Amino acid sequence: MVIKIKDTDTLQAALRELCVFLAKENVPEHSVFDSRLVACELLGNVLRHANGEARLQGAVLDGFVELKIISDHVIAPTAEVKNADLFAEHGRGLFLVKTLCEERIYIEEDGVRVQIKINAEM
Repeated sequence: MVIKIKDTDTLQAALRELCVFLAKENVPEHSVFDSRLVACELLGNVLRHANGEARLQGAVLDGFVELKIISDHVIAPTAEVKNADLFAEHGRGLFLVKTLCEERIYIEEDGVRVQIKINAEM
């Protein structure tokens, strides 16, 4: 599954498509929810801060949901997110991402690739 995201409308459509894809792959409901939340946070950051398109790639491999968020522009978190203030306007999303999944960030010539793994087993 590969989806291009360029604005909030395509972001919402991508999240719906992701949920349908994961349900067809028999991913448990809680992992579908976590995957949707993580994808929404990261793709929203790309739209908000990178002024470009993003691509969402999704697969289910070896008991994990693997999401790749690929940005046309380099935007990488500049600080380690340790504890988020529940009422803070910034930093909560990355805290959620780090709490829910294994994450790797790759800075590449044509942008940033974030690889996310979420446990898809019961």
